[in-house]
Amino acid sequence: MSSSSTYSGDVTLNGDEEPPVKITSPENVHVKTGAIDSNLKVRNAEFVYTNTPAGDSVTVDSITTEISGTLEDGYIEKDSVDGDVIIEDAEDVFIEHNAVSGGLQIVGDEQRFHDASDTEPIPRPQYDDSVTGWKRSLTVTDPSTGVSVVGGRNEVRVTDSTQDFDLYITGWNNTVEINGKANTVTVHFIGAKNSVSAGSYTDVNVATDSGHDNSVTIEEFPVDDLIQTTKKEAYGSRFFGREKITYQEPAVDEDYCPGCGASSDAIIRRRQSDVFFLFGFAIYHFDNGGSAYECEECSRNASPAVELSESERKELFR
Repeated sequence: MSSSSTYSGDVTLNGDEEPPVKITSPENVHVKTGAIDSNLKVRNAEFVYTNTPAGDSVTVDSITTEISGTLEDGYIEKDSVDGDVIIEDAEDVFIEHNAVSGGLQIVGDEQRFHDASDTEPIPRPQYDDSVTGWKRSLTVTDPSTGVSVVGGRNEVRVTDSTQDFDLYITGWNNTVEINGKANTVTVHFIGAKNSVSAGSYTDVNVATDSGHDNSVTIEEFPVDDLIQTTKKEAYGSRFFGREKITYQEPAVDEDYCPGCGASSDAIIRRRQSDVFFLFGFAIYHFDNGGSAYECEECSRNASPAVELSESERKELFR
């Protein structure tokens, strides 16, 4: 027996709809990993963003459930459809890794974006946290496996991250801000105009980019973090006698580190001098000494401090 439902706004398929299912004229449809346990046919979409490879010829039996109306965003959740699905006349369709166990056929689309990345994200059920929807916000502290963002114009903040994790973004105009220490984030983009910003102590690796105008911004490494002793501090700590002093200063004229050859915005010059001081004044320089160069790639001082504070130790051993 077939049924037809008319909706206004967002719709979510979560297992209650009897297949085959047809979704007609939605604005956006997000098909999550493992959502459809059969075939998917996408017809006449404007833009399709997919990591699941297409190209199969799919035959869908008579529709049992049809969803139409003034549809905005559609979400097909994991394990929600045990059968075939047709998405027709959508504006944007976002199809994640392994979203369909059967065949995927895309016909009549205006433009398609497909990144054939073999690097798959960690399975979503293992993720620390996720957000799905429109203009929602989420804060995650020190994730250990992954963070997922699905939908549009969502804002996510990842704070105090010290471990490597996956970041999976599906949709458009989502923003993620990461504050981390000596960790690596592996990003999977399925969509457009998503942005990720990270601090200078976090590495970001884009493993999947099935889309366009997605961006990653990493803060410049703070050169002051490489300096242990400034020239002012080195000279100001002496009063009388002959002293060998060592200090560091920014090497502002260098684009490549003379020490290791890396391209860097944070390069310092280590200087040594043999100086005679009288009442705190540098009276005579016996030897200006040599200089050595370091950057965030080769300096031992480039890693952030990871020691626990006293309050953190008390909390850990409570």
